[in-house]
This record gives sequence, C-alpha cells and structure tokens, in this order.
Amino acid sequence: MSRRGRKASVPSGDWQSPERLVITEDECSVFFVEEKGRRSKVYDFAKLQVSAGIQRWLARSFARVTGPTCGVKRASAAEGLWCGVQLLAGYLAKVDPVVYEPAHITAAHIKESLLAVSLGSRKSHVERLRAIFRADKELSTEARNAILHGRLPAYESKVQPYSHEEHQELMTAVRHDIRVARDRIQEGREVLAAYRRGDLGPPGRFNHAEKLGRVLDTLDRTGDVPRRVTPSSSQGGIPAWVQALGGVSGLVSRLTLTRTETVAFCLMFIDLTSENFGTIGEWPAAHFRPDGDLGAPALALVDEVKPRRGPSLEFMVTSLEDVPASLSDVLQMKDDDKHLLRSAFRVYQLLLDLTEFARRHGGDTHAFCYPKVRARGGLAWGNGTHRSGIVAWAAGHGFRPEERAGRPESEGDTPGELIDDGATTERDRGKEKAEEAADKGLAVNVHRLRRAALERGGRPVAHTRETYQNYLRTSRPATERGRTVMREALEEEVTKARAVQEIPVLTDDFLARAAEAPKQAAADIGVDTETLARLVSGEQDTVLVGCTAPEDSPFTGSGKPCGASFLDDCLRCENARALPRHLSVQVEAHGRLKHLQRDLDPRLWAHLHAETFARLSNLLGHYTPAERSDARDRVTAAERALVDDLINGRMNLR
Repeated sequence: MSRRGRKASVPSGDWQSPERLVITEDECSVFFVEEKGRRSKVYDFAKLQVSAGIQRWLARSFARVTGPTCGVKRASAAEGLWCGVQLLAGYLAKVDPVVYEPAHITAAHIKESLLAVSLGSRKSHVERLRAIFRADKELSTEARNAILHGRLPAYESKVQPYSHEEHQELMTAVRHDIRVARDRIQEGREVLAAYRRGDLGPPGRFNHAEKLGRVLDTLDRTGDVPRRVTPSSSQGGIPAWVQALGGVSGLVSRLTLTRTETVAFCLMFIDLTSENFGTIGEWPAAHFRPDGDLGAPALALVDEVKPRRGPSLEFMVTSLEDVPASLSDVLQMKDDDKHLLRSAFRVYQLLLDLTEFARRHGGDTHAFCYPKVRARGGLAWGNGTHRSGIVAWAAGHGFRPEERAGRPESEGDTPGELIDDGATTERDRGKEKAEEAADKGLAVNVHRLRRAALERGGRPVAHTRETYQNYLRTSRPATERGRTVMREALEEEVTKARAVQEIPVLTDDFLARAAEAPKQAAADIGVDTETLARLVSGEQDTVLVGCTAPEDSPFTGSGKPCGASFLDDCLRCENARALPRHLSVQVEAHGRLKHLQRDLDPRLWAHLHAETFARLSNLLGHYTPAERSDARDRVTAAERALVDDLINGRMNLR
C-alpha cells in the first residue's frame, strides 16, 4: 500500500486573503505573490515621481496584469513589468506641462518615451507596455494605439544560441556527469546486493567492503546513516568509521543523484526536448505510456506546467520519445549502449531510476529529487532544479555561470524585496565558486542552450509560431543562414535567367572561319550551310538579331510564318543569333529604352520593357566598351527610324 499523502495546508477560519491593490490618500501599492508562494513583493507606486492620478492609474494597470488569472506567475516576470512602469513614470515626471490624469497622455508622449529608451532595450520595453496597457480603458485611443500598434523595433538579441563547438563542449561535460553518476550508483547497488546476499564476508575491523555494505543497507532501509547518540547531539553523532567511508555526502551519493547531477540531467533534457529549464525541473515522476511497454516505439507522456502561458494554456503534456529501432542500430556504439543519451525517453527512465531512493525517503513525486546534507551531517530531501544549482555545476567544470543582468532573483531579504526560502548556505558557496571561475571557459546559459535546440529542431516548442519566428529573427546564426539560403536561391535564379536569355553571338572570327569552312562552322552553331549563308547575308534579319528558322517559330508553331514581336520575343527565342552588324541597332535600342525609363512611370516601364532591357544589356556585354562606342557612332538615320518604329510598336503592325 502506498504511504499516505501529506495533509493540505489549510488556513485558520478567520483568515482573509491580503488586499492586492491598496489605494488610499497616503498609500498606493500592489502586493504580488508568486503562484508557488516562494517569493512575494510589495510594489510601492507612491515613490514614483508623478502625480497622484498617474500613480493610481499605473497601480491599477499593474494589478490587473499581475492578477491570479493572468500569465504573470513568477517574480522575475513581475519585476520586468515593474521596470517598464518605472521607465514610463520617469519620462512622465519630466513632461511640461505636468500630466495629472491618464486621459491627458497623448500619442506624442508615448512615442517620445519610447525614444528615451536605449535601442537595445526598446523592444522589450514596448512588449512590457503592451502587456500592461492592452486592456486599459483610461488612456485615450490615440495613446493606446501608439503603444499597441506598429512594428516592434528590430534588434539582435543579447542571448545568442551556442555555436556547434560551444554546444559540444558543454554537452560533453553534461554526458560525462550522467555517465559517472549512473556507474557510481550501479556500483553502490551492487555492493548493497552483495551485502544482502552475504557475499562480503563476516563483519570485521578491516573488512571495509562489509562496513560499506552495512551502511548502505541501513541507508536504504531508513534513509539515514548509522548514528551514535551523544549528549551534545540530539540527532546523534556520526561514528568515525562511517566518516572514513566517505561521510554522509559520499555515502548517500552511492545510491542517488546529487543536486549538481540533477542540473546535468536538466541541461540534457533542454538539449533533447527544447523545453524551458524551470518547466523541466518541475516534471513529475508519474507519466503515461501510450505504447503499453509492449515492444512498440517507446513513448512517455509527462505533464508539465508553464505558468507564463496563462491559466488556459499553462498545463501541457510533453512527449519523450525513444529513437527508432533503425536509428538505434545506426547509433550503436560499444561504450554507450545504443547511444542512451540521444533518447529523451531513455534519459527520463534513467533519471527516475537514479532518483528512486531520494523520492522514496523524501516522500516526493518529482522526477528531480536529491539529498540535502546540512551542517553536522543532517540529512534532508529536496526536489526540482534551481538556477543557483547551475552556478555550482558550472564552477565544478571550469565554466562561467549563467550571465544575468541585474541582481539575481533569489537575492533581496530586505523589506519590500523578493523573499526566498532557499538554502542560502549552498547559494553562498555557489557564488564563491562562481567568482573564482568568473574568467574561465564557456558561460553556462540555459537560454542559449534552448535557443540552440530550437533552431536545430526547426519548430516551436511550448510557444506560438510567432514567438518562434521572433527567436529566429533576433538570432545571429539564423539570420546568417537565412541570408545564405536567400543568396544561393537568388544566384541560382539569376543563373537560370541568364541561361534562358543567352543569345549566341557570331563574332568576326567565327564569320572568317565560316567563309573558309562553311560546313564546320554551320555544324558548330547547329544549322545547315544554307541557313548559315542566309544569316551571314542578312536575308533572315529581324531588326535586332538574325533568325535561323522563320517558319519554325516556338511562338506560332511549325509551318507558319513567325508572328512574334521583334522587340520582346526575338530576344528570348531559341532561333535567334546575333551578328556584329546588329550591334549598332542593338546599342540604339538599348539607349532608347534607357531614356524611356526616366520618362515613364517605374511600374509601367518595368511591366513593358524591363525584361527586354535586361536581355539587351546581357547581349551587349559580349562586346568591349570600345566596340559599343564605335557602333554608337555608326548608327545611321535609317537605323534610328527603324528603332523608332520598333520601340513605338509600329513594327508589330506590319
């Protein structure tokens, strides 16, 4: 039978919930409590250097957006909104004339307040103002539109995903910790099993294996090491022979994960699932197996909570899948059983297995459980993962801790600041290690790791597609990859266009060879000798080029005279061939189209002549500038008249 659950914490009968919004003649404040109740803060709006009407308006807006039914569930999110309120109030305090009521705030005030914010912080500031005043009814319509409408300022995020080399360096350390923890706990379980079988020999002063097995047996059954009751210690002192075996920390770690090792597992899950650090840290040990564990592709469905998504969307289900059998065979390696650490499902199973001891004695249901060894060897149990654990893990591997702007959330035990019930001793030790490792190695940042996983997966996870696109839009590697793809695609299209519009140019050297060996020259350009002769003589000229088959046109069909446009269609016809004598007419037509570009509406010119102009430009590129200049000087009056008829469309009527 499973043990009974803990009794719910019920307040006394006369208890009343604290007033969140307090507005009196002398006070204007908002009380905020995290959803989990770990931290709280009173935000004093009376300290803002603005009129009383603006203070109360800001307090009402802030209380509305941080209420129990809104998406602001954590102290860090409330702090961000408070920063937005302070920036807006700081600007309004300097406005002349003074603004006394929200209805007096104009769109110009809003726009000027945004310009007063640095460019790097402007986007986040606009997002905060939109969150605070989206449902506000006291602002004028123009002022609300100035906040809620318009494109967000473009910027490059300060949090960039890890490069491939940085990612490999970080994940190598993570996998090393997981493997070491797995092997250590398996070894401890083997020692315990051997002791219970009686394979470690009789007790004795020098039989250290039997002593170790005896302590592990006591620890597994009772959740504590053997102790010696002394008058100075109510919990009992730890015998010297137990201390010699590794102390409480060393002995407990033989049967379960340490706190820093749970951080390594959480970092591994971020890389495998692209979920948030805080969301993963609250995963339960209970899960659902749709596959029934019957040999089908393994899958575990785990409940998770992301409060910032709001009351209707915060509860989610994430799927932890095993690698397919075919891929598992490909990834099989001798020293890593089918690449255990490439499968989110197998890592989750391993986590539950390695934390079973802590969960059993701590009476918890979290997937992430660990022992907390207090001063003088006292043993307690903790669950979840916290950012302070990243500091200790990073320092232990020579990495720098996560870089965060401003003061950490966990700080602030003064009145009116955030209240945290965490273990300050361990946090202080982590800070000391972080200071020692401040100038070492790679910085461990869970946001960078998640961004790298999201970009590698190529799909949104636990957020909307718009949010995912914002991630990519502010990511330097994603932007560079996008530009590369666009450049390659455009270059490919340009190459195709140039290949289509290419017209073979018969040079003077070719014509000289054609006079000496007509059969060979005709074969070189894919025509017979009679057609070549008509081309050279000009019998089959079509103003700008010569035509090899006037009665076999791709535009009007075989056996019919070609009715295509001399200006537009001949330059893209497969039968067209250009000869040096056409250069003067081509130069004149090119110049006329260029002059038309200045006179016509740009859209009209692009519609009528842009393609023809591009094809002529490409055709003239086969000649040197000197040859084009000489041809321009040789243009006759008859050729100008011919080009005039061609450009004005009179040639199409004949």
